[in-house]
Amino acid sequence: MGLDRTNPTEIARPQGFSHIVKFGNTIYISGQVGRKPDGSLAGPDIGSQTEQVFRNLNAALSSANSSMKNVVKTTVFITDREDLDAYRRVRDQVVTSDFPASTLLIVSGLVQPELRIEVEAIAVLD
Repeated sequence: MGLDRTNPTEIARPQGFSHIVKFGNTIYISGQVGRKPDGSLAGPDIGSQTEQVFRNLNAALSSANSSMKNVVKTTVFITDREDLDAYRRVRDQVVTSDFPASTLLIVSGLVQPELRIEVEAIAVLD
């Protein structure tokens, strides 16, 4: 049982880290932000960025032969408390059952100032 590190082409190219590390039946997904595969920002608002985050998470999970139903834990970082309702609206369209454990933090900033949200996830294959 070894480590498998992958970077799906459907997600913007990472710089100095792997998007996915799989060990046994556990999949660790690095924090995903609102960047499209070409690296451009999905939009300046939390809604656009959150939609892209979940597209990225789905692409990562799909590349590991998994899906959102296998996610057991998410950690969400948001830069503005006022964005909570918009984030939840998008999340609730994507995650409709099999809810994972989750931690949500309001942070003073992310790696780039235009980013409003980052979500990392852990999934377990059946």
